[in-house]
Amino acid sequence: MADQLTGTTPRLPWVRDQLKIALEILDNPGGGLVFGYQALGQARALLAETEPERWEEPIRLLAEAEQQAVWRNFDQARNLIRKAQKKLPAA
Repeated sequence: MADQLTGTTPRLPWVRDQLKIALEILDNPGGGLVFGYQALGQARALLAETEPERWEEPIRLLAEAEQQAVWRNFDQARNLIRKAQKKLPAA
């Protein structure tokens, strides 16, 4: 039971939800970039803070997606988010 209370495993549904939000709103006018970027960064930060070795590849992909979003390369950002999602275990 204790192993279920540590690490990112209990929080993976939240991470998935944050990435889904980022995909949906990233290029929406009226704040989509801000809120999408925030959702993306929060998901990446949780992975990096809890188990950085385990989630090294998704963390790298999400960091690059953040950069692409800032540069307004939304298609590239979405592709990187989708790649990161595939690196996470299925729900």
